[in-house]
Amino acid sequence: MLYRSALAALAVALLFAPALQAQKTLTNKDIWAGPLFSTEFVGGLASMKDGLHYTVLEEEKEEAVIAQYAYRTGEKVATLVRGGQLMLPGAKAPLEIEGYSFSGDERKLMIETDHEPIYRYSYYAYNYIFDRTTKTLVPLSDVNKAKQRLATFSPDGNKAAFVRDNDLYVVDLATMKETRITNDGAWNKVLNGATDWVYEEEFALVQGYAWSPNGTKLLYLRSDESAVREFDLTLYKGQLYPSEYRFKYPKAGETNSTVQLFVYDLAAGTNTLVPLGPEGELYIPRLGWTANDNVLWFMRMNRLQNEKVIATVDLAQRGRNLLPSPVYIETCDTYAEVTDDLHFLADGTGFVLTSERDGWNHIYLVPMNGEPKQLTSGTWDVVGVKGIDEKNKRVVFTAAKSAPEAQEVLTVPLSGKGIVQLSPAGGWNDAEFSTGFRYFINTRSTLNTVPVITLHDGNGKLVKTLKDNAKLAATAKEYGLATREFFQFPTKAGFELRGWMMRPVDFDPKKKYPVLMVQYSGPNSNEVLDQWDGRGQLWHTLLTQKGYIVVCVDGRGTGHRGRDFRHVTYGQLGRYETEDQIATAQWLAQQAYVDAGRIGIWGWSYGGFMSSLCITNGADHFKSAIAVAPVTNWRYYDSIYTERYMGLPNENGKGYDDNSPVSHVGKLKGNYLLIHGLADDNVHYQNAAEMVNALVKANKPFDQFMYPDKNHGIYGGTTRLHLYEMMTKWLEENL
Repeated sequence: MLYRSALAALAVALLFAPALQAQKTLTNKDIWAGPLFSTEFVGGLASMKDGLHYTVLEEEKEEAVIAQYAYRTGEKVATLVRGGQLMLPGAKAPLEIEGYSFSGDERKLMIETDHEPIYRYSYYAYNYIFDRTTKTLVPLSDVNKAKQRLATFSPDGNKAAFVRDNDLYVVDLATMKETRITNDGAWNKVLNGATDWVYEEEFALVQGYAWSPNGTKLLYLRSDESAVREFDLTLYKGQLYPSEYRFKYPKAGETNSTVQLFVYDLAAGTNTLVPLGPEGELYIPRLGWTANDNVLWFMRMNRLQNEKVIATVDLAQRGRNLLPSPVYIETCDTYAEVTDDLHFLADGTGFVLTSERDGWNHIYLVPMNGEPKQLTSGTWDVVGVKGIDEKNKRVVFTAAKSAPEAQEVLTVPLSGKGIVQLSPAGGWNDAEFSTGFRYFINTRSTLNTVPVITLHDGNGKLVKTLKDNAKLAATAKEYGLATREFFQFPTKAGFELRGWMMRPVDFDPKKKYPVLMVQYSGPNSNEVLDQWDGRGQLWHTLLTQKGYIVVCVDGRGTGHRGRDFRHVTYGQLGRYETEDQIATAQWLAQQAYVDAGRIGIWGWSYGGFMSSLCITNGADHFKSAIAVAPVTNWRYYDSIYTERYMGLPNENGKGYDDNSPVSHVGKLKGNYLLIHGLADDNVHYQNAAEMVNALVKANKPFDQFMYPDKNHGIYGGTTRLHLYEMMTKWLEENL
């Protein structure tokens, strides 16, 4: 069954009809090595304090500028900063603006430049303070010292904080006097105000500190990773002798960092240890302040991540007994997800968060003293909470309400009565709201249409189209972009699976076509979305031009289908997901237009784990498989992610081993291509090495390619072009 309406289907058919007559042939060079298919977005977008204006980082006459726009009209009203103003004494060129943020009063700007990546989200940079009134530019800290991390203004704009060499600092912006808050930071030992590798990767927590509402205090996380074992990567980079990069990486079942929370009082110059509650191994994946400058909050989870506690600490009780006060406790048999859906009310009476307690992910209003009140309900999942619109007493959120493939922007009153949709009908929508939720900028695309960025008022009324990506749509049409269609089918296990299919533009139902299945399949992920898929969609079109059908199906364990559909994979990652991909191959083999002997599968990361399982455990159903950067043994992956979904290895050894591809290489019959980056800090090359050893031991033929100095993303320069060109040729020869 197709999800899009008949009218939308007709529009898509008309849009791509000319491709049947005169389409250009796609090449990997077109897709991966040039701007031909670039998507336009609104870059460096930030709402201003008044909620009536927003700023954008853009180019004006070949000069980088920070421009101010009015939400009411979508028109530019001022240029706040010109790149030429960011000239340091003696410099030949202005600073390159790689990031920026405003102080609370918006008189100053923090300008980031010279980014140096660390891991997925983190980076080092030099930061400069630009005073919009005096037009002066000064470094936040001595540029002769190491670069900074995570620089932010205090709420009142009078101070700033940053992390350098794993210690936390505060700068008085009136005098530029620098105060060092911590003194024990050291590489691979102790971090203050920043997080370790596994917190960043699996909790998406990078900034490990938070200003109190009035800027009088700093709450910060201290992580002692001294006892965590190191992992080392070999880097080549054209050196005579390779170098090593060593970092702390806790694998499943191994020792984690020990974490503590402290509060630094700026006026007193003192650090206070925050009590976290019962002793034992724990995580602090979220932290912050309520509206009260003396009341902080944190989220505490046990190591198995099946208990989540939100606790507050009132620092005004310091003279008495400073203890955490749990205000929300959630336990489950499997695991609790960590999200950014927790938002406190301005009056301090409570907060909203999401929970799966009724079987679907929904929003609850939690009073500081009392029982949670459910605000949304139904057989659909909330995707994320954008925040609380205090003036209109409503919660703004996104959800897959109309279908698992869709995403709408919605509101629900704090009373819980009457959900209102703000975004346009259909497709996949996401929104950036102004301060105060008076306006929002929405990005919408569908399965076959490019992203369109529009400006709306707070009730959803269209104000202006900001970017329509008409050039991209025209280019896609010129190259005969193959349309994708949704479909569903029942499995023998009694589940309905949902997917999309992309056929050659000149598809003939009387012919038989080879099929390439693509999937990710990881917990709470979704690949079957009513959303433009960028260059990946173009590569799959290239394959259809070569005569392949491309299919994607989300199996059990993926999102937007309720708690039970997601959590069924707990303790045995790979088992049910593989069953569902095999069921997909079986269903495809029954279609008259499919060559049942030529069904292949590919995936990246978790998707590579899955394609490796399918070509081994599902050897009778797949002719070929490509695995890019796959996990091949869950014992080699990190503690937080793996234990969340698998438990501890010493308590679930069978679950770990039974569903690792290395345990099934003896079943391999078809063609297998294994690809990995040697500098992958996430899924280590150790996984590929283990797979190679197992394949060799079983005397199984396979193909392998490795990328020196490339991480989990395998990109940079012409790397992506090489990767996709290689995979294209391999498929032509092996599927």
